[in-house]
Amino acid sequence: MFPTSKNASFQAEVLSQARFFSHRLEDFLAPFLVQLDRLLDHRLVLTFQALCQALVRHRSRSSGLLLSELGGVLLSPHKAPAGTKRLSNLLRSKKWSAEAITDYLTGEAQTYVDRLLEQERELPLLLWDESVQEKTESLKSQGLCAVRSMKAKRTLRIKPGICSPMRRCTRIGTPGGWSLPTPAAGRSSRPSASTSRRWAWRAAGSGSGTIE
Repeated sequence: MFPTSKNASFQAEVLSQARFFSHRLEDFLAPFLVQLDRLLDHRLVLTFQALCQALVRHRSRSSGLLLSELGGVLLSPHKAPAGTKRLSNLLRSKKWSAEAITDYLTGEAQTYVDRLLEQERELPLLLWDESVQEKTESLKSQGLCAVRSMKAKRTLRIKPGICSPMRRCTRIGTPGGWSLPTPAAGRSSRPSASTSRRWAWRAAGSGSGTIE
């Protein structure tokens, strides 16, 4: 599942860790894959599982969601077009949508909260975690609004020995959207899988706001 080191002394340890996390990912996805198998062809279900593995392996902020890049990770670099076609068939299937994932995560979170309430030992907590997704190069994409760029703020910090900008901007806007993941957790229990809502808004006359 993961690329290994060329050093033979570390190769066995790396392979052992790769198998461990691969099995953990399979166990995490297994309940949802059972439900997905009722909607899609079994080959598409296997593609979905391989896609999740590819996302874990190919951790790139700039190209992590490009189908051509994921296709190469899904199979191999010289079979990238075939891998990209598999991903395209999965995403274009009309037998399922993102609501299937949202409904599953919502159901798992509700089951988690009900279990905590039945035990009467822990008070369920809903963790409020607002996040911002910056899309600097996506000016014409739909569903975007102006968000505060934390990356630009870090870039403009004064470094010792480096000339500081003549004018320091306290807020720098960039196209993006707001995301709100809300995992449920107990005081001493591990958090459950979370659902996430994304929204964006714009000023009057510049386009309608969207909520996803």
